[in-house]
Amino acid sequence: MKNIKLRQNELPFPVTNFEDKTNKEFPFYQNGAKYALCPTCGSSVQIINGRNNVTQNRSKTIYAAHTKGYVNGLKFDENAKLNCPSYNGNAKNWQKIYEKRAGKIKNSEVEKYITLNIRQIALEVEQIIGFKCEYGEGRQSRLFNNLYNSFKSNDGLYIDPNQFVPDYIPRLIIERADPVKCWGAIPNNEIIKEKIKNNIRLEKSLDLGGQFKPDINVQLVGVLDDDNNPARLEIRLKFSDDILVLNRISANI
Repeated sequence: MKNIKLRQNELPFPVTNFEDKTNKEFPFYQNGAKYALCPTCGSSVQIINGRNNVTQNRSKTIYAAHTKGYVNGLKFDENAKLNCPSYNGNAKNWQKIYEKRAGKIKNSEVEKYITLNIRQIALEVEQIIGFKCEYGEGRQSRLFNNLYNSFKSNDGLYIDPNQFVPDYIPRLIIERADPVKCWGAIPNNEIIKEKIKNNIRLEKSLDLGGQFKPDINVQLVGVLDDDNNPARLEIRLKFSDDILVLNRISANI
């Protein structure tokens, strides 16, 4: 997992900010190792890799994983851990993240998390869909705002606390949004630009400034490959009775 928290009622934050947030205080820093809490189930996690950390592996990428047992001063809940979508011992348990349940209340923690991390979330959405989403200085693109507003309209903020995995928010914004207008958006991925140029219906849709301005109605949509057991999230341009697949990524982080 890429996000952690320190206390049950606090918002998650990136694992890369561990020392800045903790000042290496106990119980988060012990014997050269770094610990925190899972933002989903609240059980203890250990940070792997990164600087000033005795716990390392070959990947070099910094992340957090559930601890095998108790850590002095931190909550450890074996049952919560075993049922947590973020626990890597749960084969395909992460798929519960995509379940949409009716009759629940809006999760204010999710909304606050998105508001505080909107720039990073927009950048991750941008990487997935291949169109510019983040302009800096608190400005997101119209396409990103269309996706996010549709996500909210479709009860995207109604996420059970035990299904809130911050790492998945960019994927959920794309997956829960309706098809959205993308006229005027800027593709910033060369592979996607080539796919657009090589499509007979869209070959002349990129103007000299690089904006996508087709002369037909085109919408961008993200769909799962399987409603019951998703493995891939597919990004498509939808127009008339045809589609253009722009990107396919794993539905799992």
